[in-house]
Amino acid sequence: MLNDILINSMQQLGQNLIFVAGKGGVGKTTISQAIALALSQNSKKTLWVEIENPLKPPGEKKQLSTTLWHLNCEATQAFEEYIQLKIPKLFKLFINNKLIRSLFMVAPGIHDLFLLGKIWFERNHFDHVVIDLPSTGHGLSLFQGTYNFSELFRTGPTHKDTLEMLKTFHDPIKTTFLIVSLPEEMALQESLDLKDYLLKLFPKNKPQFLVSKVFPKSTEKTELPSSALDYVNKRNILETNNLLIWNNAQIQFEILDFLIPNHQQSLIECIAFELKQKGV
Repeated sequence: MLNDILINSMQQLGQNLIFVAGKGGVGKTTISQAIALALSQNSKKTLWVEIENPLKPPGEKKQLSTTLWHLNCEATQAFEEYIQLKIPKLFKLFINNKLIRSLFMVAPGIHDLFLLGKIWFERNHFDHVVIDLPSTGHGLSLFQGTYNFSELFRTGPTHKDTLEMLKTFHDPIKTTFLIVSLPEEMALQESLDLKDYLLKLFPKNKPQFLVSKVFPKSTEKTELPSSALDYVNKRNILETNNLLIWNNAQIQFEILDFLIPNHQQSLIECIAFELKQKGV
């Protein structure tokens, strides 16, 4: 079950842009989906974004329910949309000339710029845009690449849009970064590195933290066999020790207990239901 502290944290996710980040395998995709689902069930027009998922059509934007959409954001599609919107007279030249397209797309930071630019553009059409960022390394390169572009190309409409986009990411009222981790040493440590990197890029926008799949501590009687109960107790001790990594770094974070999906609901639906019940 989600504890009250987590619910209070989720209630603060009122920003237009919500970037969910973390090391691969920590459950950030599930968490981002659950946040998007919960917000949409609260009558908020919500877009859930994946970054270049190779298993889904590039650039596909699909309505999942009355208030929930999914976007598989892809750089080439985003680039073509931008050219058509900003420089319509040159659209056919760019689209029909593969050499020009190839040269343009290899410019430093341009790939990352158009991915984030598409997300930034979509914010105008939704109450919330929840982004499932790629795992730590690739996710960070999106923002660093965009910064690099803004430094290298200092004129033109694209430069102006880039500065406005970065300004939005700096603003904690408009954008939030939620770092998801597991109660494991490597994941917790990597989350601190991610926090430091994000603060270098956006010093006025402190990220939020969530540690997922934590075994709930309980002194109540259980039907678990003694061997399983012994495992849970030892797991609690290990997780508590691992979480000292964040405690010693004076990180304020929320805890999501280990949830088991049932035959009626998926894990995403379980989390979203709890969020909705608590008023998210």
